[in-house]
Amino acid sequence: MRPAPSQQAPSQHTSLPAACVIIVKIRMRVPVGNDEWYLCDWSDRPDHEYIEFRGTGTLALQWAHQFDNDFFAQATLRTLLGSHHPPLNNEQTVREVAWRLTSGIWLARRPIIRRPSADSGVPEDAPAFPREERRPTPQRPSGPEPEAPLFPADIDPVAIAEAQKQAAALGIPFCEECLRAQMASR
Repeated sequence: MRPAPSQQAPSQHTSLPAACVIIVKIRMRVPVGNDEWYLCDWSDRPDHEYIEFRGTGTLALQWAHQFDNDFFAQATLRTLLGSHHPPLNNEQTVREVAWRLTSGIWLARRPIIRRPSADSGVPEDAPAFPREERRPTPQRPSGPEPEAPLFPADIDPVAIAEAQKQAAALGIPFCEECLRAQMASR
């Protein structure tokens, strides 16, 4: 004999008629990778314009392979796929994600980002180049431009030359290239 519903343990479920069964749908929107892609289900209603992946199995495999070198994206995908024993390797994860994309279980979307155009702040009736606001271009002096000095003005080139001659006579490197050559020859 079956106990009355009020006498059943809380962990036991009573069987309800099919009309009384309530299905709770959890919405899914999970970011994947660094390119603003996210995975969602068919019930997702984005509040922005988006690009949606739509492709065959081969394109879905290529899409999923873009995360091969992204450890965090791979971990996210494995978490979404649920626990498996033994755990899925990268190729199995890619194939499962591709299958879910092509079957419509998951959708892959990315928001469209509109870059402001350079003329977005200019009213349409404004003239492009009003003459009263133009400035004359600065005049460049004619002839070749003088070259900048190779060394600063506050050095003593004679003393530097003498120090380099002494270092060369003693076999001591006096510049970075000479030091590298000496280190390489050892």
